[in-house]
Amino acid sequence: MKVQPPQRSFWHYARNYIVAFYQTQRNAFVVLLTLLLALYILTVPDQATDMINAVIYTGVFSPLFQFILVSAFIWSWVVYASTRLILYISPVGLQLTSECIWLLRWLPKMGGMVPTLILAYAFHQSDQGHPYLLLLESSALLFLFLKTEQNVPIFALPDHWETSDAYTSLTHDIHVLWQHRFSRVVLIANVGLTGCLLVLFSLPVELGIARQVRPTAVIIFGITVLTFWGSLLVYFNDYRYRPLVLLVVGYLILASVFNDNTAVRRTTGRSVFDTTQRPTVDAHFRQWVNARKLEDRDTVPLVLVAAEGGGIRALNWTAETLIRLDSIIPGFSRHVYALSGVSGGGVGTVFYTAFLRDFIETERVGQFNQFRKVIRDDYLSPVSAALLFPDAVQRLLPVPIASLERAKWLEDSWSVSYRDNLHVHTLDSSLTALYQTKTGYNYNLPSLLLNGTMAESGQKIITSNLKLDPHYFTDVVSTLDVLGSDVPLKTAASLCSRFPLVTNGALVQRDSVDQRGQRQPYGGHVVDGGYFDNSGVETCIQLLNNLVPSIRKLDTTDHVRVVPYILFIKNSSTDSQLPHKKSVLQDVQVPLLAFFNAWDNGSNTRDRMFGSFMDRFANPRTNYITLRLAYNDQYPLGWFLSDRMARSLSRQAKDSISLKNPELVRLKSTFRRLGVVRLAK
Repeated sequence: MKVQPPQRSFWHYARNYIVAFYQTQRNAFVVLLTLLLALYILTVPDQATDMINAVIYTGVFSPLFQFILVSAFIWSWVVYASTRLILYISPVGLQLTSECIWLLRWLPKMGGMVPTLILAYAFHQSDQGHPYLLLLESSALLFLFLKTEQNVPIFALPDHWETSDAYTSLTHDIHVLWQHRFSRVVLIANVGLTGCLLVLFSLPVELGIARQVRPTAVIIFGITVLTFWGSLLVYFNDYRYRPLVLLVVGYLILASVFNDNTAVRRTTGRSVFDTTQRPTVDAHFRQWVNARKLEDRDTVPLVLVAAEGGGIRALNWTAETLIRLDSIIPGFSRHVYALSGVSGGGVGTVFYTAFLRDFIETERVGQFNQFRKVIRDDYLSPVSAALLFPDAVQRLLPVPIASLERAKWLEDSWSVSYRDNLHVHTLDSSLTALYQTKTGYNYNLPSLLLNGTMAESGQKIITSNLKLDPHYFTDVVSTLDVLGSDVPLKTAASLCSRFPLVTNGALVQRDSVDQRGQRQPYGGHVVDGGYFDNSGVETCIQLLNNLVPSIRKLDTTDHVRVVPYILFIKNSSTDSQLPHKKSVLQDVQVPLLAFFNAWDNGSNTRDRMFGSFMDRFANPRTNYITLRLAYNDQYPLGWFLSDRMARSLSRQAKDSISLKNPELVRLKSTFRRLGVVRLAK
């Protein structure tokens, strides 16, 4: 009687496949991690949704979607090839069971389909066929993988699988990699791909290569390169005898001591203004009032604007709000004494101030559409390309190369867009040069107070054309005083908008000599102003406190009445409802949620607190106005804004910032009552 083999249960097979999957993915974990990273980047953030929507609105046959199809195709083949490279060429530590062999045959092909499936999920809301084309591409890739393995000899699967736990030298592994025809083709193709992408995305910002490809495709190309080089590192790594991954991490940490390339740009030359001669707040204010009062016993409105941070959302809302106020309140821009900006709001104030300088009042209306092209431009593609390619190379080098820093690419993209659309080079000139004219200082422009945070001390650091009084700006660092020199206007804008991960901290330092005659550098890295105060209102209050003695003196001695207004341009969410609890990965998720949500919600608290405080500020009586962005759409927090979102912001500025707002009606009536007239520069 023949003995029947014991029946194996479903759980027995499941356990065997789980063990086999663990063994294979233990070697190919880099590929899995890059796919999970891509899934998060391309589907979770609001910025990702807006990037995808921007492609959807252009249609299935647009060049933008074709770039995505091509980049996804290349990404898929790299995932397939990298997985095979790790699992087929000298695999280590595998138990060659039937389940393991089945996974060895199919994991590369299944992994190669995942990139297009991720993108199909990202495009799932499209009703124009985008997700279906990506699903079709995924199926076509599986067909190509199968046919290539069957018909191309170097891609053929091995007849017998071999694995070994024996120690092999690095020289031996390199020899095996190069001698194997498949791995040699993969190596040559990917080195060539990396070189081409590195050259392409290292070209000057002026050529606009990254902008033509757009951020989604740029990110896909970056993940593609990361997949291959990470897999190659794992191939040479032997967790038992040669922990190459650990050694590389150690080298990167050691190299970071010497390769800090984040020193800020400075303006030099004989024509550069001496920053020690910047006007103090008191001296500047006296001249500012004299340029506006028409006669004794006149009344002068004084507007201090705080622009909240929030990436390109804040940039657009700030600029659109200020443009709108210019159009409905005659004389408004001329009575804005200072702009306190944080992050994207600070960039918006810089663009707006440069626009006021470059075009006299009668020309501005005709240039508004060109100005809107500047504030709506794609700034994510250049900085993403720099992050994934030139700046990635810098992490590997033991010496700093300033031109590889990604924040400088972001700065250049601002100045290039401003120059291309408005045909002036203002953002390339220095901060203090913005206020210099042939006849002297330009008191018709608002002063800039751009708020950053000093990472090493947690102090607020302000980049300004004014010399700040430390008595009123307590424990505040002045950028130009630390540097002892001026900076380009585009650099001043970036010093308040160094958002985490997307851009790095900016090194601001100056050498000093101690008592022993030794040189000692002091300073630190400037990060986003939102770390300290994302509203910018606190700086307005510090400035107002600095101005109060002068305002009171003008009232009593010169009989000139100054009426202060603090105008808060707010773009963060005003939703204060109790949220739903977060139960997944509390130890990781809760601290991060607390940090970012407190950052965002802090402006709500400060808005209410400062508004209440101003009600009690009687001498001089100060008006406090908040202009809020309503959250009718998921406006992204990044450096890319789709045309639809940009138009939505513009419509909201037109609809909500109008004379239907009682506070703005009172502001306009005050300007009219006080005899304010619209004057050209």
